[in-house]
Amino acid sequence: MKRLFLDFVNQADGTRRRITVPNPSDSLTSEQVAQAMDMLISLGAIPSGYVKDRAAIVETTTNEFFDLF
Repeated sequence: MKRLFLDFVNQADGTRRRITVPNPSDSLTSEQVAQAMDMLISLGAIPSGYVKDRAAIVETTTNEFFDLF
């Protein structure tokens, strides 16, 4: 499963916020992600005082050994 993590940090106290986007497009560019993060900040979706910190696509693989239920 792929997820896009958008991380923001509060410059005053160092607290962090994360938005997780499931199944991001393979064609995303870093410029598009940066613009989306800027838009979230400007629209007030991210509390004031927070700035862009990091964005990463993380892909995980699950190897299930058994499922009892």
